[in-house]
Amino acid sequence: MFLLLLLGAGSVVLWVGIPFGLLWFFSQITDSWNRHFLMSLVLIPIAMALFAPALFWLNHLYLRVTGVIRPGDEEEERDRHLRGPLEFFLYMGMVAALIALTIWFFFYAKNPPEIVW
Repeated sequence: MFLLLLLGAGSVVLWVGIPFGLLWFFSQITDSWNRHFLMSLVLIPIAMALFAPALFWLNHLYLRVTGVIRPGDEEEERDRHLRGPLEFFLYMGMVAALIALTIWFFFYAKNPPEIVW
């Protein structure tokens, strides 16, 4: 159960925490809108890509702990596709990120548009 909690929290950190945290950090270190945009465009996907292997490792650990992967099955694992719970958590983290973005955009952003086409 603890590994499932870590996978869920890690997925939310991947989709919400890293972008929000880095956007806040970039706003603190620069006053230029162009520099903020460029750093966000380049560094946020890199940070997310660097964080993803930790989630893959946790998913693999979960599959080993639950007995889906046995210690001698490491060679066979490369040949077959094992999903585990990570795929579900990544989808739910993405949905949470989209909901948070929508709420922020329509209710908390400065000067939100009056009509969205």
